[in-house]
Amino acid sequence: MKFLLIYGSQTGQSEAVAEQIATMSEDQGLEAELLCGEEVTPEYLHDKVAVFVVSSTGDGDPPENFESFWYSLHDTPPQNLTFALLGLGDSNYTNFGGFPQNFLDFLTGSGAESFYEYQLADDQVGLELVVEPWIEGLWEPLNETLAKIENSQEENNSNQFPRLPAELIDKLSQLTVDKTDSTTKPMFSLVWSDTEFTHNFPHGVRDFMMPFCANSVEESRVVGKKQLTQHLDLVKEVIELELSTGDTGYSAGDSLGVLAQNSDTEVTQLLNRLRLSEVAHDQYHLTANSGVKARLLPKHVLLQCSPWYALKYTLDIHSVPKKAFLVYLSECCGSEEEAQCLRYLASKEGSEDLNQLIYSPGLTLLEILSLFPSCVPSFSFLLQFLPRLTPRYYSVSRIHRNHLTSDHVTSDHVTSDHVTSSSISFVFNHVTSIREGGGEWGDVPGVCTSWLRSLNTGDPIYIYRRKNESFRPDTTGGGLIMIGAGTGVAPFLGFLDHVQESGMSDVRTLLITGNRYKDLDSIYADYFREHSESGVLTHYRTAHSRDEGSQCKYVQDILSRDSAEIGKWLDNNARIFVCGDAKGLGAAVFSTFKTILCDLKNVSEDEALQILSEMKKNKRYCEDIWS
Repeated sequence: MKFLLIYGSQTGQSEAVAEQIATMSEDQGLEAELLCGEEVTPEYLHDKVAVFVVSSTGDGDPPENFESFWYSLHDTPPQNLTFALLGLGDSNYTNFGGFPQNFLDFLTGSGAESFYEYQLADDQVGLELVVEPWIEGLWEPLNETLAKIENSQEENNSNQFPRLPAELIDKLSQLTVDKTDSTTKPMFSLVWSDTEFTHNFPHGVRDFMMPFCANSVEESRVVGKKQLTQHLDLVKEVIELELSTGDTGYSAGDSLGVLAQNSDTEVTQLLNRLRLSEVAHDQYHLTANSGVKARLLPKHVLLQCSPWYALKYTLDIHSVPKKAFLVYLSECCGSEEEAQCLRYLASKEGSEDLNQLIYSPGLTLLEILSLFPSCVPSFSFLLQFLPRLTPRYYSVSRIHRNHLTSDHVTSDHVTSDHVTSSSISFVFNHVTSIREGGGEWGDVPGVCTSWLRSLNTGDPIYIYRRKNESFRPDTTGGGLIMIGAGTGVAPFLGFLDHVQESGMSDVRTLLITGNRYKDLDSIYADYFREHSESGVLTHYRTAHSRDEGSQCKYVQDILSRDSAEIGKWLDNNARIFVCGDAKGLGAAVFSTFKTILCDLKNVSEDEALQILSEMKKNKRYCEDIWS
């Protein structure tokens, strides 16, 4: 059984004690991972058992090789940490043992659980008087703690996911399912190397991002992070990130592509399930099998990689498998009953059960494998079946300009300044999808938004600019009608900045926003009010779906209420910009404009649709919507 052994040492004494514990642990049948504090990240402590040997220096300060770790813990407290702590100090100093005590208070205060009594050894009277009996008494509670956690993990693994429904098992017992061999032939041969894969992200990933990104991928850094909403029991969690950028081409209306990453926890679970934990970071080499045409090889599969890197950065491990994949999985089962079930689900007769069991709740590969414990697929086949992890897109809310030149370029009647952009901002909801018919499987946290939420100032993030020429603020026409709900208001910050920077004070602007509560999730309301007071935003209206007494619950209610005025804007050739989700806001706003045109112009629905189609073609009805 393995535990972490972490020391913080100024003069070498804590290190020597930790090395003594590491040596003695072998006699106890235990494996100690000996680490200096500066070698450890807070995340590495999650769900671990750790023994700390820490001294104090100066006036109760942390040792130099423990200092950076100590301060990083305040940003990311450890989760589910079980620990023991031995402190070293010298009573000649006023603040004797100050830091070990502070460290203990922090750990217990952040929810970590101590499994063994804290002791403080005094170098003035002899460290061994406390150190030796402390070590002697360590082994029994340490063994008990490790055994308890190991048993708990085994129980959790066995109960983590629901097994096959009883009615499906009963149905299978009455069926005879013909064995169908997979028609998919292996594309690759995989050879393991004795060396560790040492490349860092985004090695190789840039090469297969085409055709997604037309602009080069750049390494950015988080330079600012804000949580824009509170009371998360009532409203969505909305977070703003500000990122550094050397790309000077950003314009109002553009989006940025983010190279997403799968969570460490899920990658680790999948590696464990595939029995690849021991070679997780080992390099492998792939070669195309004889007869495989080069054009059929998946472009996102790196020929030299490691299992960890491939699952973390290149493969979509949340994609729902196709039937051909299920047939292949049936061939990887040690249990004939499980193999028969997979073959049935992949058959025409099993389509209804397949939809109910896997497709409707959207089960991931890890969850499907939990249903079939004897199934252990080949990693080279997973590389063949799993699709690429695609980038995620977010509307740029603001471009923070570092330098502004006097040059101008004109495109589609839009005048833009050449600028050097030092940073850009965007906002996102922390997404948790509710499974349809998912039952006990639980909700699904968003892959990219969960990762983005975990980022802190200084963390790297790889992005690229995604131009959106059809969603540009035109300050030369008959005005701008901007409509967005929730985070859909984000690009309109950049629109208003553009209007202000253009110096065209006569541009008419109408902003209609929607959210649940006026006082809880009206993000950027203060910013919009400031622009309204300055005259940059000439008309500002809001809808609140959950506030009692709100006359307009949704943005389309405002459009219907003010339809006569909206008609005048349209007569003056105003451009409409809609930003939000396609099924909800996008469809509702489009339908409302269709009704407005029918009423004001006395035309049929088909004629109104034709008018809107022409407006889209002429970039007078512009959408930035997502599914």
